Amino acid sequence: MDCCLPWEEALQRLLSRLLVFAEMPGVRRHEADAAAIFWNTQRPLQPGKDQSAVKSLRFLEFLLHDHAVGRGSGSLLNEFADAAGGLPPQEESLLLASLLAPVRAHEVMEMLGPRSILLKDLLTGAERRVGPLGLADPPIRSDIVICRLLPLGRLTRPGASYLVLPAAGREEMLVYLRTAYRLARPARHVSLEDFLDGATHLYHHFFLLRGRDLGGRARETLRLVPFAPRRLTYRGTDLARIRAVLDRQPNLERDAGTGEEARYAWVDPERAIVRAMFLLRSGEVEVRADAPQDLADAAVFLETCLRGLIQPLGEHPAGAHAADGGTASRSPSGPPGRAFLSRVLDRWPDTASPLLDDRTPREACRSRGGRKRVAAILLDLERDLARLKRLGRPSIDLAAVREQLHLTPSPPGAARAPR
Repeated sequence: MDCCLPWEEALQRLLSRLLVFAEMPGVRRHEADAAAIFWNTQRPLQPGKDQSAVKSLRFLEFLLHDHAVGRGSGSLLNEFADAAGGLPPQEESLLLASLLAPVRAHEVMEMLGPRSILLKDLLTGAERRVGPLGLADPPIRSDIVICRLLPLGRLTRPGASYLVLPAAGREEMLVYLRTAYRLARPARHVSLEDFLDGATHLYHHFFLLRGRDLGGRARETLRLVPFAPRRLTYRGTDLARIRAVLDRQPNLERDAGTGEEARYAWVDPERAIVRAMFLLRSGEVEVRADAPQDLADAAVFLETCLRGLIQPLGEHPAGAHAADGGTASRSPSGPPGRAFLSRVLDRWPDTASPLLDDRTPREACRSRGGRKRVAAILLDLERDLARLKRLGRPSIDLAAVREQLHLTPSPPGAARAPR
């Protein structure tokens, strides 16, 4: 699982950027309309009810991922994706997966070891194995888990939030969804699956109306912290003693050290992510964190551990290692999201993938087995992009990618990529 922890940190960092994006005026003006749909009420957002996008990850996901801001214009997440130039590769990959992954209801089929479960999509019958990350309160066999599933390195985990319903609510929920489908009178060519992918709020409506009374529960899998990288600097009086003290702290993992320089990761043991980094060099101790609260907590921890050994020098902005999703300008050509898809898929043949043992698709295509795996991954991508197109959201053709890799289109019924 260690190989997936950097992905977990990247997902937390991506969510932190989305929280900053959600506070922008262009996003806030859509919040009231989205809230009326999601919370199934005509009343404005109630202060202190934790219903705003920066207080509820469930609502934030709906507002950015699923709320249509205009006919044919996609979602607000598409706008973020186009503007977020310079994201690290892992965050960019997770952003692509977030654009492609739908919210679905899954039945827990089997427990596969500690906190690892096998889920079955109630609409399509597809089965996915979900790893331990994000499941602070694991469901049991026959429970219904409603969420979007994101690839996290070699694992799969729920998105930022999920709903759990007991098995007793399964049939009642399906009747509710099918009744909504019939009452909406969609066009003949719109399947129940596509209808629900465009009306994900119905899952939450059922949870509000009946799910909680049946014993259902709502869970959030990430922390609500906005992205605001900062750093604190201290003068150290004795780096050898400082290093000895830090080496004894159970929540610190030493990253590297040569001579008088060493790096320590301050790990959150509950969520298995790095909250702050400590750097010792040239008579100074530097603390870096991506969120103000993490920086404040790290400072308290460090000053407690090293009382009498350090003196504060001041706080400074940290060099942001990626764009914040709101400073870059979006390409004026095409609907929001298409520029991001083009940018990512143009580089896809030369981007390392955990599904290919950290090789690039171009490298994997040098062997017969690797070509089959790449073809299966492309087939999955093609199906996800086709679903977006059916929903009227930005999509893109993969012919250019196949041409770069000298792959012909996969025949119907080809094997899907390993999940």
